[in-house]
Amino acid sequence: MPTGVTLRSFAELAEVFPPAEAIEPDRRAQATDSGETQVAVDDQLGVEALLAGLEEADAALREADLRDRQAREAAVRALERYEDCLAGLREAEEACKRASELRARAQGLEQGAFDEGARNVATRVREDASRAEAIARSLVKRRGEAVETLGQGLDLGRLRAERRRLAEEEKARAAAAEMAGRLAGSLSRAREALGMGRFEEARESLGPVLADNSNHPEVASLLEIIAQQESQVKASAAAETLWVARRELRRDPQSAVRLLERLAPDGLPAALSRQVFGEWARACARLCRERGLAEPLRYAPEAGRGAVLAREETGAYVVVSALGLDGAWQTGNTASPQQIGRSRPLR
Repeated sequence: MPTGVTLRSFAELAEVFPPAEAIEPDRRAQATDSGETQVAVDDQLGVEALLAGLEEADAALREADLRDRQAREAAVRALERYEDCLAGLREAEEACKRASELRARAQGLEQGAFDEGARNVATRVREDASRAEAIARSLVKRRGEAVETLGQGLDLGRLRAERRRLAEEEKARAAAAEMAGRLAGSLSRAREALGMGRFEEARESLGPVLADNSNHPEVASLLEIIAQQESQVKASAAAETLWVARRELRRDPQSAVRLLERLAPDGLPAALSRQVFGEWARACARLCRERGLAEPLRYAPEAGRGAVLAREETGAYVVVSALGLDGAWQTGNTASPQQIGRSRPLR
């Protein structure tokens, strides 16, 4: 039995039967969603087809490359056979030439000899040379035909250029293999020396291959490790020496100065280098006071390096101690006016 809907106003009618313009956006949205989905599906199918086509093309190219390499190798082998045959032809031509010359010489002696024995020898040699010449001419003919047959269709210039290219590639591969072998050996020796704490030996082991492999990651990494471990060992030794020097300073400032001036600042952490320099300067100041040295000066051209100067009775300033400077700064050497001018009072 059909059911009915009782409507009491036009507003209720609009709720039951919405106008067309209210329904249309929903339909358009559905159509849009459907169209976008279809486009996405079509795009995905297109990409898959494109990738499949590229795979086929790549496989075809690899096969063509293989065929070309085989043809190239066969052509080079054909060139080698041709040149072997050509060398045989030249050999036969040389034999024919020598036989002809010998026959002519024997014939001349045979015709003009006064001695019967000499004439007989010349006759025998002429006959032997004639037979050898005939055989050689036959060889020249056969080998010449073989050279002509083998040379048909060969682009000799291109094949010889290709052979040179292949030889250069092989030479380059051999050189690369030799270089790789040297590199592996140097790396092995450097690691072994590093493991035993022989830093200079480890660095020298890399020297022969460093020029050609300066950017090689293993070489760069190993050099960095060598520098780090060397710095750590040096810093540890410097810290130990600093501790000993501080203890020595209480009873013997000269001993403390001599201990500290052996510590070159190269490779030391900045903080430790400053500690060494400060303790050295303090020990030098105490040493100058004990010796009664007048107006000591501190010359410090750069961080962690310097010299302590003291004035003698003559008025000249001489080096009391130097830290991290070159051999010109030996104890007792006289300082120049420029160096004195750049110095400050030692406190």
